[in-house]
Amino acid sequence: MVMKKETISEAILNERIIQAKEIYKKDIIEFKQIGYKFINGEISSSEFKAASGRMGVYAQRNGQKFMLRLRILSGVSDFKTMKLIQDFTRDYSLDFIHFTTRQTIQLHNLEFDDLIEIMEKSLKRTLISQGGGGNFPRNVSLSPLSGVEQGEAFDVTPYAVLVNKYFLSQMNTYRLPRKFKAAFSNNERDSANASIADIGFVAVNKNGQKYFQVYIGGSLGPGGDISVPYDDLIDPKDIFYHIEAALHLFQAEGDYHNKGKARMRFIVKRMGRENFLQCYKEHLEYVKKTRKLDYELSNEYSVTIPDVGRKGSGNYPDVISQKQKNLYSVVLHPQGGILSSKDLDSLLCFLDKIPDAQIRLSMEESMVIRNLTSVQAEELLVLTKEIRNSTKLSRSVSCIGTPICQIGIQSSQELLENILNHFRKMDFAEDILPAIHISGCTNSCARHQMAQIGFQGKKKRVDSIVTDVYSLYTGGNITPANPIMAKSRGDLKSDDIPGFLYDLAVLLRNRSLEFDEFIKMYEAEFENFLGKYLV
Repeated sequence: MVMKKETISEAILNERIIQAKEIYKKDIIEFKQIGYKFINGEISSSEFKAASGRMGVYAQRNGQKFMLRLRILSGVSDFKTMKLIQDFTRDYSLDFIHFTTRQTIQLHNLEFDDLIEIMEKSLKRTLISQGGGGNFPRNVSLSPLSGVEQGEAFDVTPYAVLVNKYFLSQMNTYRLPRKFKAAFSNNERDSANASIADIGFVAVNKNGQKYFQVYIGGSLGPGGDISVPYDDLIDPKDIFYHIEAALHLFQAEGDYHNKGKARMRFIVKRMGRENFLQCYKEHLEYVKKTRKLDYELSNEYSVTIPDVGRKGSGNYPDVISQKQKNLYSVVLHPQGGILSSKDLDSLLCFLDKIPDAQIRLSMEESMVIRNLTSVQAEELLVLTKEIRNSTKLSRSVSCIGTPICQIGIQSSQELLENILNHFRKMDFAEDILPAIHISGCTNSCARHQMAQIGFQGKKKRVDSIVTDVYSLYTGGNITPANPIMAKSRGDLKSDDIPGFLYDLAVLLRNRSLEFDEFIKMYEAEFENFLGKYLV
């Protein structure tokens, strides 16, 4: 058996991506013709989606406007990239951009010709949409505070970005049964959701040495489940063996015929967790015998220490103290992840004056501005006071939903707006409820299945009338030490949800309890309380 030797580095992958861009250019030309056929009614929406998903494009509900998902590698952005996106909002009259739960940026309400132009312009700047959908490796998720978070095991940014570029450099070669998601978390908080990924890596510092805990075969959606933990910590030098082993297993055992059963989690269910892990080890052994996968990390993602100059107080809401002394990160969470073009303009005008600032996108639809002095953090707080959301409830996560999403069932953004408006109407500003996660359909784009409080949109006959309802999920937890899928509690009318949450918040305030404490201590009482709202 001949061993194939490979060295993986950012320089090598960047060169491969340049070569792959020539293929992607041709893909855009071919896709343009498919799009015209769809617009002219010559092919169906399902036929269009089969071609558009791999391009990071989806038709919106009316079939006349389109959405483009731009792959911000692991949510690691910079001023130039955001400036390019700002140019798109200006050139194509876009009212907003949408931060997604996969650390990408979506542009909505695009005319098809404008969409093609944006794809072509983005490709020149290596802001690539290919693999943004379809049966491909998706954006590799990353803890947004990696590199600056106090108490992290170590910075996993260079690992995540390198794997992302590895995927991107050969995106056109993948023939997978379904989407494939990888994740890198910098500590046990698992803010990148590694413990529910197809392949996830959680950083561990043991006796001063760097390791990863690996997780395999998890994902959300119908039949969703927690990943299977690998039974040994691994040396970081072995990450690409595990990436390739997971892909190898997926291609060998995945279902290419039944899309609804094609994710890796269904292989786990078919085999059982123990047999699946043994199968994974066999694929890992094969990869190690046939390939030598060495890699070199880049240090370009490290923090540059600016001149702090005059110090502010350092005590502010929405500000996180970094492990770098006297530096701070500010979390900006526009409602539902939707940032207006006007607010984007103001933000970039501010960031243009701070070359050392770093930009990260989170899986909670937030933007994190890192590496700020306390004075800069104060200035940013003043600038963004109208769009920042400081309570956990106001930082809730929502997919884009109807009327934009083609497969959406409910308007998740509208529900979130109604909830927050009801709390304002009732003059209730206390930070009591957790962030809620709202998915407009069964796809779990907002990860409602892992939330303390989650909602999944659907239709249901209530008193013989088709009614807008949401299934309620409670008790989810994402930390690898105790990952728990949320429990389905039944259905509530969409119109009743704001009142239900307000009444719940009042109940918790009167008991001086957090929501997770309440349902653990008073399960029967919660079920009795909930019963008044179920349909």
